Amino acid sequence: MTLELFEHPLSPYARKVKIVLEHAGIPYRRTFVNPVAIDAATLARFAAASPRLEVPCLVDDDGTAVFDSTVMLEYLEEKWPERSTLPAGAAERARVRMLEELCDTELEAVNWGLMEIRFFRRAAGEEAERILATARAQLDRLWGRLDRELDGRAWMNGDRFGRGDAAVYPHVTGSAFFGAPLDPRFARLADWAARCAAVPAVTADAAQLAQWTKENLGGDAGSTQGMPIVRQYRDHRLEWMMKSGGVAIVLRGLEAGTIRFQHEFR
Repeated sequence: MTLELFEHPLSPYARKVKIVLEHAGIPYRRTFVNPVAIDAATLARFAAASPRLEVPCLVDDDGTAVFDSTVMLEYLEEKWPERSTLPAGAAERARVRMLEELCDTELEAVNWGLMEIRFFRRAAGEEAERILATARAQLDRLWGRLDRELDGRAWMNGDRFGRGDAAVYPHVTGSAFFGAPLDPRFARLADWAARCAAVPAVTADAAQLAQWTKENLGGDAGSTQGMPIVRQYRDHRLEWMMKSGGVAIVLRGLEAGTIRFQHEFR
């Protein structure tokens, strides 16, 4: 039995699922989805499993297809309860799921904005600096929130590494990848991130990201200017841009055809 995971190493949602799969010891194989150069056969299988053409999605041996990273983790929990990566107790499990939601929406949106400015060069000069200043202030607030979660806990998941850590880590390190490293004022969070990096499942994921960056960007996370990629603006990302000074970016992208919204279900 081997699951097939459609993924992209830059996706924090795919990274979250990969870390859980690795940590739980559930066999799977990776199918890389290149949004600008995907072969017809892979695209057909991917589209059948992910109606919105989003990574990640998961296909089981029996043909069961699951999209949305959070639903995928719930599927793994229910199919392999003996390999659960959630803490014990309803309250702690709810806390971890709420952390996952916070990072998958609010923190992901800030990182998306950083990526649009630093990675895809959607703005420059004073406009870019104004948006980046807003992002840095938001990160301070979010990092503070996450730092408090570690008051009295060794891990986001509680007393052991698990789903809570897998859900938070890709977003915290994603900020650094896009030019906003973790502020050392948040000492508990910084210590936690360093310990996460030594967890084998996290190390494996980091190696995949490093390899992809080297092969595709020459190790430079800012070398994508001019790349013909149409970026997806889903709910929280669009909201972030609209309220953080990026209205002009959205309008320019719509006019140029370099941004899109979610594909509709079919």
